Amino acid sequence: MLKFREFLKEENEDVLDVDSRYLENNRETLNADLDVLTTKPYQNAPIFLNQLRGTLERYGMILPPATTLQFLNLSAELVYSLGKTSYFLYIVFDTSDDGFVDGYAQVVDEEELKDLANMDKGEMLSHDPIALRSSISYARKDDDSGNTAEY
Repeated sequence: MLKFREFLKEENEDVLDVDSRYLENNRETLNADLDVLTTKPYQNAPIFLNQLRGTLERYGMILPPATTLQFLNLSAELVYSLGKTSYFLYIVFDTSDDGFVDGYAQVVDEEELKDLANMDKGEMLSHDPIALRSSISYARKDDDSGNTAEY
């Protein structure tokens, strides 16, 4: 049997408090914003977390502080129940070989959640290598030094 404080802690860790009517009316827009957010890779997981928090907060969802610990790992798969609705927030991210973080997040119903849980993470995340620019492209050129003879 759980003590009352443990029960409260356990209850609040995986449930996000949301306005169910607002979520129902804005779910498509939220998912579109999350799609835009997750199309690009991030330099590290905490940056991805901050971007994710910013997007969710615009829709009245606050990720719990315990989420930060999960984002200190190289990869994670998280699911939060959204209040008293039948929706869930699904988040997955992974660090690719080149060191960048690919992530995916969506508000899904129970059936979609089962499908996502059965998928391989590689199917959701793109591990396309990023073309890094050479440091030579940032090197100082003659036109930066005030040499106007070439013009």
